[in-house]
Amino acid sequence: MSKKTKDKLINSALNLIDEKPFYQVTTKEIAKRAGLAEVTLFRQFSSKDTILDILTNQFFKLIIGFKTQDINSEEDFRCELIKYFQRAVRSDPIHRKMFKVFLYIGMYKKKTFFKYSRIYEKEIVGPIEAVVRNGIDHWGYKKNLDVEISVKLLINSIGFFNIIQNVFKLKELDEYNFDSIIEIGVDNFLTSLR
Repeated sequence: MSKKTKDKLINSALNLIDEKPFYQVTTKEIAKRAGLAEVTLFRQFSSKDTILDILTNQFFKLIIGFKTQDINSEEDFRCELIKYFQRAVRSDPIHRKMFKVFLYIGMYKKKTFFKYSRIYEKEIVGPIEAVVRNGIDHWGYKKNLDVEISVKLLINSIGFFNIIQNVFKLKELDEYNFDSIIEIGVDNFLTSLR
């Protein structure tokens, strides 16, 4: 079978996850939504969880990518943080659905969640912490700063705001400008480091 068939099945599963919890989604529904027979799904994937693993991987590819190589000043740091969050927490339908996958993993697939938590620590938290530590040495950040907690507060607050606004769709009742949320969050974070 072709990559096109696999992609149809993965997209079908992602669309169904947007409608109901993943544990309620059946392989028959995934195949039917893709316009394929259920047997075709099992020719491509060993189980429904294999599709979930692929979606989780895709989610992390969307949110990983904080670049440190061009950061030489606090203003560079601020700009890269803003660019990173604008990429990671966009409010488009794909991001919204992918965040639902992440929430499902966190609630029901602890082993997988812990695996990706290590990736989160290495690829997102770690690089930001490294820049903050550099800021302690070169930009006047507090010497006694709890770097780990400060960075995680920034990431988790913007991430949680994204989940509330875009995944749970609170923006339909009370919409905020997400670029402003990111800028305020980053500026408050940088102020807290001094």
